[in-house]
Amino acid sequence: MKRIILLFLILSASLSGQKIEKIQVGEPEKNPRKAMLMSAVLPGTGQFYSQSVSWGIVYSVLELAGISGTVYYNQAGNAKTDDYTSFADNHWNVIRWLDDYYGEYEKPWANPAAEKTHNVYLYVGTHRYTFTEFIQTFETWKDWQAYRDQIELEKEYHFYENISKYKQFKQGWDDWQEYKDDPDYQVIRRSSPNQEHYADMRKDANDLLKRSTYFTSALMFNHLISAFDAFFRTSRWNKHFAHRVHMNMVPNLSFRNQGLTFHMQIDLEGL
Repeated sequence: MKRIILLFLILSASLSGQKIEKIQVGEPEKNPRKAMLMSAVLPGTGQFYSQSVSWGIVYSVLELAGISGTVYYNQAGNAKTDDYTSFADNHWNVIRWLDDYYGEYEKPWANPAAEKTHNVYLYVGTHRYTFTEFIQTFETWKDWQAYRDQIELEKEYHFYENISKYKQFKQGWDDWQEYKDDPDYQVIRRSSPNQEHYADMRKDANDLLKRSTYFTSALMFNHLISAFDAFFRTSRWNKHFAHRVHMNMVPNLSFRNQGLTFHMQIDLEGL
């Protein structure tokens, strides 16, 4: 059938005297780079373009699953973060911490028993101190009492992390005094039930946010793999289904043996 169509095209061109540079027969060729770009932007679309419908559905479903998982776990993690920061704000206090810290360790800067390895930022009025600078400046409890109403603590990510992990900040928890002599809280990492509960809250929030990052990474891989897959599927589709006829006809007039002759060059691909 293809040869009959080709013969018809050649005869038509010969009778009309037209120059034909390219005639397309069968399915038009698809652009693999276009398919690759389409799936890089929205996975599955390049597969639909190359008529790989089932794989287009697969990559589209994976994309929806990735987006849903990212959004769900990110929102859940942020909600848990709000819960643990609220709990800390209600149960940990900077003035209580300083009172009991200085009460437990006389001259903490010079006391080797005083935990002072982790930093928080303290404001006295407009002056900002690191924790080390604070205990160097105010060496005793009496030194900072006149500034009690001016002291504020910078509550950033590391602050909320530090008060969950380290005994250096145990005195700030509102139940520390009750449990400071409890042997169960002298041998484990936490110093009081509230610190322990708070640490568990942070762990739950961080686990949810970590799952969100897993889904985000899966989304990136889905875009990348879908893009390369679309390129190769489109190239393979062209090889099997795109049939092309390239035909060049150049009339050449000559007066040999009382006739008019045409020289035709025909290039067939995919037949």
